Amino acid sequence: MTTNIINDKNKNKPWTEQHKTRFIWLFNYLKTINPNLNISDYIDKNKRLLSGLIDKNKDWSDSSKEGLYFMISRYLFNKNNSDRYVKIYSKLGFNLMKMKENKEGKNELDEKEKINYRPYKYFLEVSENTPDNDNIIKHYQKLLLGMLIFNPPLRTSFYSSCKLLNKHADNNKKDNYIYFNNRGKIHTYFIINKDKVSNYKLYNINKEFNKIEIKNDLLNNYLYNSFEKYPRQFLFEVNKKKVNNETLLKWLRDITKIETINFSIMRVIYVTWFYENNKTYGARDDLSHKMRHSQATASKNYLKIIDKTDTEEEQEQQEKPEINFKCIQQIEELKNKLTAYEKNKDDIKAYNKKRYDTIYISNKKGTAPKESTILKYNIKIKDGIYY
Repeated sequence: MTTNIINDKNKNKPWTEQHKTRFIWLFNYLKTINPNLNISDYIDKNKRLLSGLIDKNKDWSDSSKEGLYFMISRYLFNKNNSDRYVKIYSKLGFNLMKMKENKEGKNELDEKEKINYRPYKYFLEVSENTPDNDNIIKHYQKLLLGMLIFNPPLRTSFYSSCKLLNKHADNNKKDNYIYFNNRGKIHTYFIINKDKVSNYKLYNINKEFNKIEIKNDLLNNYLYNSFEKYPRQFLFEVNKKKVNNETLLKWLRDITKIETINFSIMRVIYVTWFYENNKTYGARDDLSHKMRHSQATASKNYLKIIDKTDTEEEQEQQEKPEINFKCIQQIEELKNKLTAYEKNKDDIKAYNKKRYDTIYISNKKGTAPKESTILKYNIKIKDGIYY
């Protein structure tokens, strides 16, 4: 399957990795609606309908829609630059871009952010009230949250691609790494060789920006102990395979109990909290380098002026401190226990039998169960043995 679909006569419009990603993303979504689509011509055959499908999708942000519109315009241009839909989709993308710029200039929460925004202290409570345990998925969830609140949060793709670097000499300058220097006090570093801005002039000239030291001792120790407890190649992996962005997003939503939160909103929350507590240009500039964007981008896109009316959740936490994450967690646990109690005996027997059979077959045949199966049946692994 290829996404490098460009007419030889029109090479002046680059078809970048970002275009390819959006091209595949849109195709995969449309396949759920029409399984008979062909990736080689799905835009050509549906260009009259795509704008309506994208516009009506309530799960996509305006930024995502903007990117899809511009991708379709670029695709059509590189196929036939006289196609009238080139300008149509370019105009749709431009309109969303200007609308987004006008909103960002006011530093206000958009509708999706209002639903998902929580004050920084909420996530501290989540972390403090979530004990570590022998369930590797739960362990990963707490680890992921720690990296988003105790260190300037990076984009999702870094966490899903990051792998352990044992020796500096093994840095291939292509992959993203986590590196531990445990001579005396543990020092932990993120090494970023590939991300959205790795080809920008700023990061090409200033190579030191590509190596980020984690300053928080709690997170340092948790990361180091994580690799000691669960030896692995990737920062996040299940069955010796790295996890994808969608899995990380699900883990974030599971641990925070916020149904539609995402990594971009976590960056908003961190920048807003940091700017409230750090007023100097130097501190904010240092943060921008660690988050891999400019200070202007942080001030415009991520800094939000929070009014009490912007989010009912924040107001409730200020007026009723007893309503916190611990209460939410206890409620969820009680709901789970009630659900389990209300299940009839046959369902419980079937569940237990399926869990037993999965563990037995995996251990006997040496096969690895799917990630979804591990989550569903709460299966654990130690020393290569499932239990």
